[in-house]
Amino acid sequence: MKTGGYLCTGCGIGERLDTKSLESVAVREGRIAFCKTHDFLCSQAGVDMIKADMAAEGDDKVSKAVIMACSRRAKTESFNFGAVPTARVNLREGVIWIRPEGSEHDETTQEMAADYIRMGCAEVKAMQQADASGEQGKNNHIMVVGGGITGMTAALEASKAGYYASIIEKSERLGGVMGQLKQRQPEHSPFQNPQDTGVAALIAAVEADDKITVYLNSTIAKTAGAPGRFEVDIASSVGAGTHAEFGAIVQATGFTPYDANKLPEFSYGKSPNVVTQLELEALARAAGDGPIKRADGKVVENVVFVQCAGQRSTKEGHLSYCSGHCCATSIKQAMYFKDSNPEIETTVLFDDIRTPGAGGENFYRSAQDKFVTFRKGKVSTVDVKGNELQVNFKDLILDEDAHMGADLVVLATGMLPNSGTDIDTMKDKDASGEVKVSVESILNLNYRQGPDMPQLVNGFTDSHFICFPYE
Repeated sequence: MKTGGYLCTGCGIGERLDTKSLESVAVREGRIAFCKTHDFLCSQAGVDMIKADMAAEGDDKVSKAVIMACSRRAKTESFNFGAVPTARVNLREGVIWIRPEGSEHDETTQEMAADYIRMGCAEVKAMQQADASGEQGKNNHIMVVGGGITGMTAALEASKAGYYASIIEKSERLGGVMGQLKQRQPEHSPFQNPQDTGVAALIAAVEADDKITVYLNSTIAKTAGAPGRFEVDIASSVGAGTHAEFGAIVQATGFTPYDANKLPEFSYGKSPNVVTQLELEALARAAGDGPIKRADGKVVENVVFVQCAGQRSTKEGHLSYCSGHCCATSIKQAMYFKDSNPEIETTVLFDDIRTPGAGGENFYRSAQDKFVTFRKGKVSTVDVKGNELQVNFKDLILDEDAHMGADLVVLATGMLPNSGTDIDTMKDKDASGEVKVSVESILNLNYRQGPDMPQLVNGFTDSHFICFPYE
């Protein structure tokens, strides 16, 4: 087996180093067959010279190479010789670029370069031509957990990229929370009016796609294996389960609305006329293009939206964070009323208005143009006065207590992520070492770390856990 050395004198290497001496070090001490120099080894002429030696016949054929030039991070394509073991000796970045100039430093710089060459020659001796890798197997099937708008979009995009996808949905239909909405916030210019949710079109596209399989009324009983070869047991509430193998998993399990029963001060549960944003969507869908009616059948003439209900609060049981969608949702729902009848008194009581995303500010201004009233106030209580409601609040502009009447009060409650068990907070273990889980698991991972992915904060999943468990 013949080892050839190739020393570049370009990029200042020839000016700073005694290349003739380095050639001698490579051959005599490194015990390689020869060492050739070239003004620019990475040039086409230099690469062709190396390839010619590697293509030679018989005893002249070079089967290993030592490239004495720049960093192995540079010119990777030029010095890629396939299966031929190749060592890279970094004389440019590793020696001449970091060593001070001047005759007083020449000797130590030369010695450093010689040591690097000795190490490169020793390295190449231990290198072996890699055997052709056997078929390791690959799985181009992706499991998408959750059949909402995010899950369906993920599955469709995977299909467009040439992959197969299986959607695991625990309910009896696709669509998730978005499927329960009458309309959504606009995502296209001029961002002035609510638009169709697009859920029906997504469902139709999923059902028509041959690369997508949908499992309804299904959950994950067990996930084992590793990235590229997950083994999953899928349980069905209406029939027999199934076992499948997947290369990757997308968790798109959405959110659960905050429980408004934790807000007794707003009379939720005491009056059917105090509803959450999601419950208002049901009333709006039932109304169609007509006026929105309360549970008792009365047409709503005066509606008040209470922002940040149970969120952005340090009170026990409340959410400390902003859920991000509630302000835009209230703006959209206020337009439901104004679009059906401009005379309806529509008021949004807010601490701050937050409309993240493209066009949020335009959407907010569009509601103002439709005479939706935005009043900066902190709601303290909602009192039931017969069939009517009284909203008590602190006017944050006038710094005084105030109140107003309403036919219907809509609470802008937040979102809780469906992340399953927080394995970082589980401490109780039985004698067998298994963790006792009180929260429903989603992936049911068969790993020592626990049945689900850890959570970063407020229940939001650390998505790097499976892909990069040792980061």
